[in-house]
Amino acid sequence: MEACTLPYILSQLLYTTDRCATGIFYRRSEMDDLVFAGSLIEEINQVDMRAECFFQCQWRVRCNLVVYNPLTRKCRLYTEAFGSSSDGTVGTGWQYYGVSCANYKLGNARVDVDVINADPQNVCNTNFIASDDNTSSCYTDASWEVVPVKCVSCYIGTPRTSMVPSKYYTEELTFDLAAGMKLRLEVSGNKAVFNHVWFVDSGMNQVYHLSLRWRYTVARAVFNTKKGRTYGRQKVVYGVSVNSISNYIIEVHISESDFMTYVDGTLLMTNQMRLPLTGVRRVTVGGFTALHSFHIGYVLC
Repeated sequence: MEACTLPYILSQLLYTTDRCATGIFYRRSEMDDLVFAGSLIEEINQVDMRAECFFQCQWRVRCNLVVYNPLTRKCRLYTEAFGSSSDGTVGTGWQYYGVSCANYKLGNARVDVDVINADPQNVCNTNFIASDDNTSSCYTDASWEVVPVKCVSCYIGTPRTSMVPSKYYTEELTFDLAAGMKLRLEVSGNKAVFNHVWFVDSGMNQVYHLSLRWRYTVARAVFNTKKGRTYGRQKVVYGVSVNSISNYIIEVHISESDFMTYVDGTLLMTNQMRLPLTGVRRVTVGGFTALHSFHIGYVLC
């Protein structure tokens, strides 16, 4: 990475903007004389010029804010910017320089961290997508406007082109299932064996159990739960059909109180939750000959 050159930085000292080869630092004088506790990367001592702080920030992947104090010759590096509503501690001499949104670094793009308004393909990794319903800590230019983008969970599971119908296959999620999420499975069914989908919590309770039974003259869908070794009372829907048993789609939409199960886009049944949706990170399927796709999240990616 190319560093700032000292003559160039010296020529910029009278201005509110300082530019390096890969970043621009904007001064916010209204945030001066404040230091912050959160998101601190490092405090550096014996720094004679603020340009040295910018250089230190440049080569740290997650650095997006420099706070420099020429009186104490210290600078502090942070992962995110802070706004006027942030809690800061008064400290004489501190000067605030944030990286502009165009250069805001995305090393901290994960489900609980605000990121900039950019193409989700560039912001989020494969397990997350972008939502525009959040507030970002990145600001832009002199106006320092808030940019509303954040990464949220969207898990892509392991497809399996060949499955043994009599065996069960489990996907361990990296997050807990929650209200607002949806599961989408594109599967190849098997008429001889029941087609199953389970949501299982950390205590091995079956919070959601769907059983599609195609081998009967009148095909049926069964919802149930299981706590410990005891099943609840089945809820049965008769006359279930799909476009093709060799390739159909199951969707489960989770609300605050219900599971809504769809087959090939048609609402099959709505079932009230019997067990709490707490600590559920396991989805198990069985009875299929193939699992073409597995997606789960607040939005189906």
